[in-house]
Amino acid sequence: MERTEALLVADLLEGDTTALASIVEKYGKLAYRLAIQITKNHEDANDVMQETFLKVYESIGSFRKESAFETWLYRIIVNQALNTVKRRERRRESSFSDANEIDLRFNLPGSSSYANSPHDDVEKKELQKWVTQAVDSLSAKHRTVVILHEFEGLTHPQIATILNCSEGTVRSRLHYARRKLRDLLKPYVDGVIRSREKERD
Repeated sequence: MERTEALLVADLLEGDTTALASIVEKYGKLAYRLAIQITKNHEDANDVMQETFLKVYESIGSFRKESAFETWLYRIIVNQALNTVKRRERRRESSFSDANEIDLRFNLPGSSSYANSPHDDVEKKELQKWVTQAVDSLSAKHRTVVILHEFEGLTHPQIATILNCSEGTVRSRLHYARRKLRDLLKPYVDGVIRSREKERD
């Protein structure tokens, strides 16, 4: 029978390594997905995963249950990933495009004009390419907020807890990132609109 999260934490506090294995199995994909989106590098993401679950095992005693275990885990993943980015800042191998399929949620001007296009598949792939490049161009702190909010679906309070900052800081970074992304993606949107207009002529 699958152990509940609370039981896994309790067993891990007792030093049960099978509990750690279960936690890795349950959260491994999440950890890798988040790590690769922040580090943009497969090798770094794997290192972050290893460091994360080692940190979980070593630091489980500091988990006070004041927040959900998953939120505590998110904080460890993000911290390990950001530390990796700082340590290996000059490495530019990008692999964000290998992460899960991106869903655009940035309220781009004119985006509705191609939402039901007969060329959806081609345009979707092209849009994902542009979004990937735009997100990659953000600084690590702004990229992290976008990933946590737009792709992971976390709330401002959750992100503030994970990043150990105020909700105001989260909102400020998210506002800046969204504005930057809209500016970066505007040429693509304008191009699609012009293409639609030509098709109607």
